[in-house]
Amino acid sequence: MASQTPSTPVESDVILTLSNNITIRRYRPTDAPSLYHHGNSKKIWDNLRNRMPHPYTETDASFWIQHSQSPAMQALSDLYGAIPTQYCICINGGACGSIGLDFGDAADIYARTAEIGYWLGVQHWGKGVMGIAVPAFVEWTWRTFSTVLMRLNAEVSEANVGSRKVLEKAGFVVEGRRKWAFVKNGAVGDSVFLGMLRPGVEEDNGESKES
Repeated sequence: MASQTPSTPVESDVILTLSNNITIRRYRPTDAPSLYHHGNSKKIWDNLRNRMPHPYTETDASFWIQHSQSPAMQALSDLYGAIPTQYCICINGGACGSIGLDFGDAADIYARTAEIGYWLGVQHWGKGVMGIAVPAFVEWTWRTFSTVLMRLNAEVSEANVGSRKVLEKAGFVVEGRRKWAFVKNGAVGDSVFLGMLRPGVEEDNGESKES
């Protein structure tokens, strides 16, 4: 079984060690060339929202790395210190993907909900990397943000069966489908929405699963 040992940002920039060659850690400025190399792929872009540009340049990678260094919102910083919510997936020390959380507005109704998102370089597809990384990152998320988060959301294209299976392996359940929910590459697509509750959150709030 892969080791999933978290460490605090003070001790290390690595938050999860998944195997002898796969880690999840904070971004470093020196990651930009590798991130650009792996991220500049239309196959990746086809499955993501357009906030990740294509073509993806080294300047884009550097901007993302800088953006990822600060917490998503001040409320998180007040609770946890300067811990980021966006991380890189590293294989053999090289940054070849991304995984992270987008939190709801701290002043609005989704303040205790976050959406998970991720991508991985094409050359590493089909090797089970995300099948290990996503469940481990979800467990880390519950441990790290347990005083805030009640649930995680995810959205995938209906056609992206592989990503949906990865999410379901991590504990997400399909909660609905929306026909013609988005437009990508000029084509209309259907979305699958998935979600999961933090383990024990119903009991913590006085609601039994049987009720």
